[in-house]
Amino acid sequence: MISEVFEFFEIVAEELLSASPVVITSSTLSKQGSSTLLADLRTKLQVTTDSQAIKKAVEELRRHFKGKDAKLPFDYNPSTAKFTSTDGGFLQFVNDMKGIRSIGKHSRLFECTVATRLKDRVTGAIHRVGHPRDKKKKIAEFNKHLLKLGFTKPVLSGKEKDGGLDIIWQLPLGTVPHRPFVSIQCKNASFDPEVANASNGNGSQSLALHDGLQVSVHVPCVFFNDYLEPVCVGRKPLQYVPLGLTDLAKLSKTVTLELI
Repeated sequence: MISEVFEFFEIVAEELLSASPVVITSSTLSKQGSSTLLADLRTKLQVTTDSQAIKKAVEELRRHFKGKDAKLPFDYNPSTAKFTSTDGGFLQFVNDMKGIRSIGKHSRLFECTVATRLKDRVTGAIHRVGHPRDKKKKIAEFNKHLLKLGFTKPVLSGKEKDGGLDIIWQLPLGTVPHRPFVSIQCKNASFDPEVANASNGNGSQSLALHDGLQVSVHVPCVFFNDYLEPVCVGRKPLQYVPLGLTDLAKLSKTVTLELI
């Protein structure tokens, strides 16, 4: 379930796609959001007025994006209630993903869109290997492609479709088969720890068939059509990295370097 702050964020994204700059007030939110959104925001953010709730929601979002090494994709002037888009591409991505969330037939579209957005966030090589595939539709073709990534045993057998491998991001370090990668499972739905654990289990079995590096060297991730706030994920150690839509926001700096 999307939190109140990110329900607000998705409304702002939608409004900014129709016009920028745009004035967003309590009446806008009452018309576009759930009937209790403003009341819920006031309670969550511990303020008494709607204008204070909007201002503090923007502050919360700014902190969230900063934690992703990214900038909030819009500017906000509290004195005029004016919002201005600074990254229309990301706002469009958010709006598109909202439109397909939890719709099973769009799972492949979600996966492909995540892979496409990922290329603007990272360096290295990205392989979208999930099912259904456009080119390598047969099991033998899929297994042959994975040979390029350091697998020497067939990953798929029987009725398996992708062996728990949706997106493989090869880091630009080392050479195959001693080249680490990040395995990203995509789930077109809100965060669900049981789904994430099951998904990670299938992928780990496949990673164990990689002969160049041990399974623990590769990084498993589960990417949800959601916003992974700490309160959502919890504090217990996980066997995978939980990811959400804001993990694909444009980086504020491509590389940071500290010599301490």
